[in-house]
Formats: sequence, C-alpha cells, structure tokens
Amino acid sequence: MITVTKECHFDAAHLLTNHKGQCKNLHGHTYRVKVRVSGGNEGEDMVIDFKDLKQVIQETILDKFDHSFIYDTSSAAEVEIATVITKHGMKSVGIPFRSTAENLARYFFQQLASRVHVTAVQVYETPDNCAEYSE
Repeated sequence: MITVTKECHFDAAHLLTNHKGQCKNLHGHTYRVKVRVSGGNEGEDMVIDFKDLKQVIQETILDKFDHSFIYDTSSAAEVEIATVITKHGMKSVGIPFRSTAENLARYFFQQLASRVHVTAVQVYETPDNCAEYSE
C-alpha cells in the first residue's frame, strides 16, 4: 500500500470544561494536522494529486475551524461563551464532544473519510504533542 501525507495548520481557541488543569481556561492553539491517505491502483503513479487533497482538507477542516472558537455543544458554559462570540459576529464551531486533540483527530478522520481514503489523522496542539486516529 502506498500512502501520502498532507499537513495543514489552523489557529483556534477552546477550553475543556471541568478539566482539573489549566486547559479549563479559554486558550488557543496553532493546530497542526497531518492527513494520511492511501490508494492508487497498480500501475498508477499517484495516490491522489496533492492539490486535490489540499482542497478536500480546506473544505472539510480549515474553512470551518480556522480562527474559530471550538466548543462542546453539551457544555452549558461553552455554549454560553459561543453565544456571546456569535452575537458579536465572531466565528465559532460547535461539536458534540470535548475539543481534545484525540476527539478532533477522530472527528477529522470521519469527516474526511467520505471524500478520500484516509488512513490516519494526527492533530498537534503544540509542536511536540499530538494525538492520532487511524482505523
């Protein structure tokens, strides 16, 4: 099997309600996301055109999440913050789970899977800390 990987970056804010550490406070990250896809048939010389993969990532992840407040729709506190942000014309994106790197990796994988043959997604919150989801 041949795989290719495309990396992208986006900036976003979040918090982890009920977390015991500092991440309970509103803060931001420059997220780094690596998307690995496989495919290509014997005799083909490309798994996917990198330009096409970039477009899929742009539409699936970056357009929605870049420079947004990512919030858990099941958290009353986070919904309240998102309401204020939205009221003032700022960007937010609600997801039905906590916005941990682990959960974002799984979510991005699932969103991408309908468009490309994704094999793994890594989400870095910092340059040296990442979570990976693969099937």
